[in-house]
Amino acid sequence: MSKIIVLTPIKNEDWILEQFLTVTSLFADCIVVADQLSTDRSREICAAFPKVHLIINDKENYGEDERQILLIETARKLFPDDKRILMGLDADEIFAADSLQQQATWDRIRSLPPGTSLHFERTDMIFNNNKCIRGDQYHQYFPLGYVDDGHAHEPDIIHSRRVPCNPAGDTVYIEEIKILHFLYSRMKVRYAKIRFYSVIENVNRSSSTYVRRYKYNADEMKKIRNSSRVKPVPVKWLREWEEMGINLKNFYEPEFSWQDFEVLEHFRNYGYKRFHTDDIWYFDWEACREEAAKHGKEIPPAPIERPGTFIQHSLKLIDNLYLLSRRLRLKPLRA
Repeated sequence: MSKIIVLTPIKNEDWILEQFLTVTSLFADCIVVADQLSTDRSREICAAFPKVHLIINDKENYGEDERQILLIETARKLFPDDKRILMGLDADEIFAADSLQQQATWDRIRSLPPGTSLHFERTDMIFNNNKCIRGDQYHQYFPLGYVDDGHAHEPDIIHSRRVPCNPAGDTVYIEEIKILHFLYSRMKVRYAKIRFYSVIENVNRSSSTYVRRYKYNADEMKKIRNSSRVKPVPVKWLREWEEMGINLKNFYEPEFSWQDFEVLEHFRNYGYKRFHTDDIWYFDWEACREEAAKHGKEIPPAPIERPGTFIQHSLKLIDNLYLLSRRLRLKPLRA
């Protein structure tokens, strides 16, 4: 029988970790959790679940490449002689309640040949779980599973594929099993994440200014509200979890998150003016700096100033020009 091994990186995820591990323990044979310097109750929560194998990621800098390799190599060492199905899930990604009833689908997954990539629909839950974002065809499907054949993983530093990919292997879309993504359950933290990603890409020089400003735009929720992809959430996705008393609605949200404090470290290391071109200045960084100082965190020594009016107007022009160029590139050719 194939072993289903879930690979999960965490850092300060106690807001949802217990819910995630409760659900995931119902179908996984093992949950390999890599904790990166959490300061909350995350490790304590992991210790309460027998299927969790906790490892320590002691890297101070953010990097999805090293952490995913760490998770995959650990799974392979734990089960060297077993057929392994690797599942890359974040702590805020929870299987829909009706997924456990899809026994025929799970049996099919276990029978697939090594090297097969498994794509699952990951739908973003919004508006207190009453609505969700769903794509047409396979728009919201992601390669979150892999029938392991030992193939080397080649990850990226940020927004990396979580499991290996063998170009010679098959790709299978699993339509009966859904993954619920609680990305928008804490909007302050959501915006903290997109600011953090923008800063990380700036530091790594992995994208240009105008691409970063488009990818990590502060008007994200305005786009979602007007999207035709917003659909009602099927009752069967949540009913059993609600009956079990699993809370998937009321989450604690801090005023400042660990992502905000790490951005301050980059301000201190590189100077905050380097990031004046990023779309992160709708946030009060000076208030964040003052809060970080109360907790003894490393912060920029001087007050943080927003970009000037000329820079702000210039960046808005860049945004508009980039949006226009995208529309022109994507515009269907007329006969």
